[in-house]
Amino acid sequence: MMRRLFAAELGKLMSVRSTWILLAGTAVIAGLHAAGLIIGDPAGDLGTDLGKQRVLFSAGMGSLLAIVLGVLISAGEFRHGTITDTYLTTPRRGRVMVAKLGAGLLVGALAGLASAVTTLALSAPWLSARGDGLPLDQGYVWLTLLGAVIWCTAYAVIGVAVGVFTRNPVLGIVGALAWLYVIEGIVVSAFDSIGRWLPSGAAFAVGNNVQDGLLPQWGGAVMLTGYAAVIAVAAALTTLRRDVT
Repeated sequence: MMRRLFAAELGKLMSVRSTWILLAGTAVIAGLHAAGLIIGDPAGDLGTDLGKQRVLFSAGMGSLLAIVLGVLISAGEFRHGTITDTYLTTPRRGRVMVAKLGAGLLVGALAGLASAVTTLALSAPWLSARGDGLPLDQGYVWLTLLGAVIWCTAYAVIGVAVGVFTRNPVLGIVGALAWLYVIEGIVVSAFDSIGRWLPSGAAFAVGNNVQDGLLPQWGGAVMLTGYAAVIAVAAALTTLRRDVT
Protein backbone atom coordinates (compact mmCIF):
# COMPACT_ATOMS: atom_id res chain seq x y z
CA MET A 1 0.00 0.00 0.00
CA MET A 2 2.73 2.49 1.00
CA ARG A 3 4.69 1.68 -2.13
CA ARG A 4 1.69 2.55 -4.31
CA LEU A 5 1.09 5.77 -2.40
CA PHE A 6 4.71 6.79 -2.73
CA ALA A 7 4.67 5.98 -6.45
CA ALA A 8 1.48 8.03 -6.84
CA GLU A 9 3.07 11.05 -5.13
CA LEU A 10 6.12 10.80 -7.36
CA GLY A 11 3.88 10.47 -10.40
CA LYS A 12 2.08 13.69 -9.50
CA LEU A 13 5.38 15.52 -9.06
CA MET A 14 7.00 14.33 -12.24
CA SER A 15 3.91 15.09 -14.33
CA VAL A 16 3.99 18.84 -13.68
CA ARG A 17 6.39 21.28 -15.32
CA SER A 18 7.07 23.25 -12.14
CA THR A 19 8.91 20.32 -10.56
CA TRP A 20 11.41 20.13 -13.41
CA ILE A 21 11.78 23.91 -13.54
CA LEU A 22 12.55 24.08 -9.82
CA LEU A 23 14.97 21.16 -9.98
CA ALA A 24 16.81 22.87 -12.82
CA GLY A 25 16.64 26.13 -10.87
CA THR A 26 18.46 24.63 -7.89
CA ALA A 27 21.37 23.74 -10.16
CA VAL A 28 21.34 27.16 -11.82
CA ILE A 29 21.40 29.01 -8.49
CA ALA A 30 24.29 26.88 -7.24
CA GLY A 31 26.22 27.38 -10.47
CA LEU A 32 25.68 31.14 -10.53
CA HIS A 33 26.76 31.46 -6.91
CA ALA A 34 29.95 29.52 -7.57
CA ALA A 35 30.63 31.50 -10.75
CA GLY A 36 30.17 34.77 -8.90
CA LEU A 37 32.71 33.77 -6.27
CA ILE A 38 35.25 32.66 -8.85
CA ILE A 39 34.84 35.78 -10.99
CA GLY A 40 34.87 38.14 -8.03
CA ASP A 41 37.44 36.41 -5.83
CA PRO A 42 37.65 39.60 -3.75
CA ALA A 43 40.10 38.15 -1.22
CA GLY A 44 42.25 36.47 -3.83
CA ASP A 45 42.19 33.30 -1.75
CA LEU A 46 40.87 30.67 -4.18
CA GLY A 47 44.30 29.10 -4.12
CA THR A 48 43.70 28.10 -0.49
CA ASP A 49 41.60 25.24 0.81
CA LEU A 50 39.29 27.68 2.62
CA GLY A 51 38.73 29.63 -0.58
CA LYS A 52 37.86 26.48 -2.51
CA GLN A 53 35.59 25.31 0.28
CA ARG A 54 33.77 28.63 0.05
CA VAL A 55 33.15 28.00 -3.65
CA LEU A 56 31.95 24.45 -3.03
CA PHE A 57 29.56 25.76 -0.36
CA SER A 58 27.63 27.22 -3.31
CA ALA A 59 26.11 23.76 -3.83
CA GLY A 60 23.91 24.38 -0.80
CA MET A 61 22.36 27.49 -2.32
CA GLY A 62 19.95 25.27 -4.24
CA SER A 63 18.18 24.71 -0.92
CA LEU A 64 16.31 27.96 -1.57
CA LEU A 65 14.21 26.21 -4.21
CA ALA A 66 14.26 22.82 -2.47
CA ILE A 67 12.07 24.21 0.28
CA VAL A 68 9.75 25.71 -2.35
CA LEU A 69 9.44 22.28 -3.96
CA GLY A 70 8.52 20.79 -0.60
CA VAL A 71 5.78 23.34 0.03
CA LEU A 72 4.25 22.71 -3.38
CA ILE A 73 4.16 18.94 -2.78
CA SER A 74 1.66 19.35 0.05
CA ALA A 75 0.08 22.82 -0.19
CA GLY A 76 -0.50 22.47 -3.92
CA GLU A 77 -3.10 19.77 -3.36
CA PHE A 78 -5.03 21.95 -0.93
CA ARG A 79 -4.82 24.89 -3.32
CA HIS A 80 -6.28 22.93 -6.23
CA GLY A 81 -8.73 20.91 -4.13
CA THR A 82 -7.31 17.52 -5.15
CA ILE A 83 -6.55 16.66 -1.53
CA THR A 84 -10.19 15.60 -1.07
CA ASP A 85 -9.84 12.92 -3.76
CA THR A 86 -6.53 11.84 -2.25
CA TYR A 87 -8.07 11.35 1.19
CA LEU A 88 -11.13 9.59 -0.24
CA THR A 89 -8.83 7.17 -2.05
CA THR A 90 -6.66 6.69 1.05
CA PRO A 91 -8.68 7.55 4.17
CA ARG A 92 -5.67 6.95 6.43
CA ARG A 93 -4.18 10.42 6.35
CA GLY A 94 -1.06 9.34 8.18
CA ARG A 95 -0.05 7.18 5.23
CA VAL A 96 -0.67 10.03 2.81
CA MET A 97 1.53 12.27 4.92
CA VAL A 98 4.32 9.69 5.04
CA ALA A 99 4.14 9.31 1.25
CA LYS A 100 4.36 13.06 0.75
CA LEU A 101 7.30 13.35 3.14
CA GLY A 102 8.99 10.48 1.33
CA ALA A 103 8.47 12.22 -2.00
CA GLY A 104 9.84 15.43 -0.52
CA LEU A 105 12.88 13.59 0.77
CA LEU A 106 13.61 12.05 -2.62
CA VAL A 107 13.04 15.25 -4.60
CA GLY A 108 15.11 17.22 -2.10
CA ALA A 109 17.96 14.76 -2.50
CA LEU A 110 17.70 15.09 -6.29
CA ALA A 111 17.81 18.88 -5.96
CA GLY A 112 20.88 18.64 -3.74
CA LEU A 113 22.55 16.21 -6.11
CA ALA A 114 21.85 18.48 -9.09
CA SER A 115 23.30 21.45 -7.19
CA ALA A 116 26.37 19.52 -6.07
CA VAL A 117 27.10 18.09 -9.53
CA THR A 118 26.67 21.50 -11.17
CA THR A 119 28.94 23.19 -8.65
CA LEU A 120 31.66 20.59 -9.08
CA ALA A 121 31.35 20.45 -12.88
CA LEU A 122 31.63 24.22 -13.13
CA SER A 123 34.23 24.99 -10.47
CA ALA A 124 36.68 22.11 -11.03
CA PRO A 125 37.73 22.97 -14.61
CA TRP A 126 37.44 26.72 -14.01
CA LEU A 127 39.69 26.67 -10.96
CA SER A 128 42.07 24.31 -12.71
CA ALA A 129 42.38 26.75 -15.62
CA ARG A 130 43.34 29.44 -13.12
CA GLY A 131 45.99 27.20 -11.62
CA ASP A 132 43.94 26.59 -8.46
CA GLY A 133 42.66 23.08 -9.17
CA LEU A 134 40.38 21.36 -6.66
CA PRO A 135 42.18 18.72 -4.56
CA LEU A 136 39.74 15.90 -5.24
CA ASP A 137 41.68 13.64 -2.89
CA GLN A 138 40.81 15.89 0.06
CA GLY A 139 37.87 14.93 2.25
CA TYR A 140 36.49 18.47 2.61
CA VAL A 141 35.61 18.57 -1.10
CA TRP A 142 33.27 15.61 -0.91
CA LEU A 143 31.99 16.39 2.59
CA THR A 144 30.98 19.86 1.44
CA LEU A 145 29.10 18.48 -1.56
CA LEU A 146 27.48 15.77 0.57
CA GLY A 147 26.45 18.46 3.04
CA ALA A 148 24.65 20.29 0.25
CA VAL A 149 22.63 17.16 -0.55
CA ILE A 150 21.66 16.75 3.12
CA TRP A 151 20.81 20.45 3.35
CA CYS A 152 18.49 20.39 0.32
CA THR A 153 16.87 17.14 1.45
CA ALA A 154 16.10 18.47 4.93
CA TYR A 155 14.75 21.75 3.55
CA ALA A 156 12.44 19.91 1.13
CA VAL A 157 11.04 17.82 3.99
CA ILE A 158 10.55 20.96 6.08
CA GLY A 159 8.81 22.52 3.08
CA VAL A 160 6.34 19.63 2.89
CA ALA A 161 5.52 20.10 6.56
CA VAL A 162 5.11 23.87 6.19
CA GLY A 163 2.78 23.29 3.25
CA VAL A 164 0.61 21.04 5.42
CA PHE A 165 0.42 23.73 8.10
CA THR A 166 -0.43 26.61 5.77
CA ARG A 167 -2.41 24.75 3.06
CA ASN A 168 -1.56 27.66 0.78
CA PRO A 169 1.48 27.58 -1.54
CA VAL A 170 2.11 31.33 -1.50
CA LEU A 171 1.71 31.64 2.24
CA GLY A 172 3.85 28.57 2.83
CA ILE A 173 6.68 29.71 0.53
CA VAL A 174 6.68 33.29 1.81
CA GLY A 175 6.46 32.13 5.42
CA ALA A 176 9.29 29.62 5.12
CA LEU A 177 11.63 31.99 3.29
CA ALA A 178 10.76 34.89 5.57
CA TRP A 179 11.63 32.78 8.61
CA LEU A 180 14.93 31.54 7.19
CA TYR A 181 16.17 34.75 5.61
CA VAL A 182 14.49 37.56 7.56
CA ILE A 183 13.27 36.52 11.01
CA GLU A 184 16.34 34.43 11.83
CA GLY A 185 18.54 37.31 10.71
CA ILE A 186 16.75 39.63 13.13
CA VAL A 187 17.06 37.10 15.95
CA VAL A 188 20.76 36.56 15.27
CA SER A 189 21.45 40.30 15.14
CA ALA A 190 19.92 40.61 18.60
CA PHE A 191 21.23 37.36 20.10
CA ASP A 192 24.32 36.37 18.13
CA SER A 193 25.19 33.39 20.31
CA ILE A 194 22.05 31.41 19.43
CA GLY A 195 22.45 31.65 15.65
CA ARG A 196 24.27 28.34 15.41
CA TRP A 197 21.28 26.54 16.93
CA LEU A 198 18.68 27.89 14.49
CA PRO A 199 17.75 26.06 11.26
CA SER A 200 19.83 28.37 9.03
CA GLY A 201 22.82 28.09 11.31
CA ALA A 202 22.53 24.32 11.30
CA ALA A 203 22.15 24.34 7.50
CA PHE A 204 25.28 26.46 7.06
CA ALA A 205 27.17 24.03 9.27
CA VAL A 206 25.95 21.07 7.21
CA GLY A 207 27.04 22.88 4.05
CA ASN A 208 30.56 23.27 5.50
CA ASN A 209 30.51 27.06 5.53
CA VAL A 210 33.83 28.57 6.63
CA GLN A 211 32.04 31.07 8.88
CA ASP A 212 33.18 31.14 12.50
CA GLY A 213 30.90 30.13 15.36
CA LEU A 214 29.00 27.35 13.59
CA LEU A 215 28.51 23.81 14.81
CA PRO A 216 30.78 21.13 13.35
CA GLN A 217 29.36 19.61 10.18
CA TRP A 218 28.15 16.46 11.91
CA GLY A 219 26.51 18.58 14.63
CA GLY A 220 24.75 20.69 12.02
CA ALA A 221 23.52 17.53 10.30
CA VAL A 222 22.07 16.21 13.54
CA MET A 223 20.47 19.55 14.37
CA LEU A 224 18.96 20.12 10.92
CA THR A 225 17.69 16.53 10.71
CA GLY A 226 16.15 16.99 14.13
CA TYR A 227 14.36 20.17 13.02
CA ALA A 228 13.03 18.40 9.92
CA ALA A 229 11.82 15.42 11.96
CA VAL A 230 10.09 17.50 14.64
CA ILE A 231 8.34 19.77 12.13
CA ALA A 232 7.28 16.78 10.03
CA VAL A 233 5.79 14.96 13.05
CA ALA A 234 3.96 18.13 14.11
CA ALA A 235 2.54 18.50 10.60
CA ALA A 236 1.45 14.85 10.53
CA LEU A 237 -0.38 15.22 13.84
CA THR A 238 -2.01 18.42 12.64
CA THR A 239 -3.34 16.97 9.40
CA LEU A 240 -4.89 14.04 11.29
CA ARG A 241 -7.06 16.41 13.33
CA ARG A 242 -8.01 19.15 10.87
CA ASP A 243 -10.92 19.19 8.44
CA VAL A 244 -9.98 19.18 4.78
CA THR A 245 -12.00 22.32 4.05
